Amino acid sequence: MLQMQIIGLLTEDPRAYYEILETLRDQGARFVSLDFSDPIPANVGVVITTEQEKDRVDFDMVVTDPDPDEAVMRAKRILAGESAVRELTIGVDPGIRPGFAAIGDGVILARSIAPSPESVGEFVEDIVKEYPGANVVVRIGHGDRTNRNRIFNTLWDLGHDLEIVDERNTTKRSQTPDEDAAIEIALTPGYRPRKRQEVDPAPGEIRNIQRISRLESSGSLTVSKKLAKMVATGELTLDDAIEKQKNGSEGPD
Repeated sequence: MLQMQIIGLLTEDPRAYYEILETLRDQGARFVSLDFSDPIPANVGVVITTEQEKDRVDFDMVVTDPDPDEAVMRAKRILAGESAVRELTIGVDPGIRPGFAAIGDGVILARSIAPSPESVGEFVEDIVKEYPGANVVVRIGHGDRTNRNRIFNTLWDLGHDLEIVDERNTTKRSQTPDEDAAIEIALTPGYRPRKRQEVDPAPGEIRNIQRISRLESSGSLTVSKKLAKMVATGELTLDDAIEKQKNGSEGPD
């Protein structure tokens, strides 16, 4: 019987050990704690350690990263790569900075925050390249209509199979709510639109961007409706709109 490969945690740094241990448990990863004085078990496919200790690890597959979440996700990707991923499902929680998650055959391979709706296309392309033989579907939450449609159109133009998912009840109270919502969206089947979507921001979306601009500028300014609409449609980033408003170069409203 083929033995499933697991992650090995090997470090003498107490803080790093605790943080990685908690992340492994949070992500439901299969792992074993190791000691430098013992041989690495045959069922360990990758070892997570610290940058300072990596030269002490006598193993081919070693991962180090100051971010425990990134270290565990990289380790999972290495394990997933040992046997081809058949079903790759990507979830996107729409927003100005969308949540993103990729699940391969039930394993969370990546989770992150994209800097803009259009940049989700780059995230998807990068993860798809890592698993060229997988059957890929991208699921996008139905909320935040304008940003959802911007994401949809970007991915539509790239030729991906897309689904719109009812994202009610996907938001969780956590330190990474957008990423967690993206995971739930990835796990929820949706419907498949047959054409590109219209990007036409509603007045409430314009007001919300203005509200966010106040928060982003620490209350020093509010971008105009014209600039807010340009942010909503992807013509400007929020940072660029704030800068234009600050410099008085937004033009007539």
